[in-house]
Amino acid sequence: MSWCDFFVRVAALSSLVVCSSCYDGELLVREARSTAVNTRLAEVDLGQFLTTLPRDSKNNAFTELEVHLFATVPRSRVAAVKKRLKAEEYRLRHDLLAGVRGATTQELAEPSLARLRARIEQIVNAVLSDTPVNSIGFYQVTLRRR
Repeated sequence: MSWCDFFVRVAALSSLVVCSSCYDGELLVREARSTAVNTRLAEVDLGQFLTTLPRDSKNNAFTELEVHLFATVPRSRVAAVKKRLKAEEYRLRHDLLAGVRGATTQELAEPSLARLRARIEQIVNAVLSDTPVNSIGFYQVTLRRR
């Protein structure tokens, strides 16, 4: 055996010993579980709103809009978001109602209501700046023309 082979084997053996002490299986499992919990989403109820949109100038009719909103947030932040919602309840309700009243007929004609969702998400995230939501959804959307 040459000196070169000897040094290669000693280096390989020492790297194996050093690397085996760096691996902590329990820590990796805990980190994976923590990441999985943080990535699951939960729904948080934002409330139900009933409002009348401005009258249509062509036929003098008006439209009632009733929506029931929710926000999706990581499960790990549900308690913080609910606490913040409770603290900002009146301001959030006022801002959301104003946002819903501002819906145009073009926005309401979209099948996914994407622009209305985006506006509501901006309103919610402005009020809950330290605990932003991921997305907005609708439990119910009802339009009645009168």
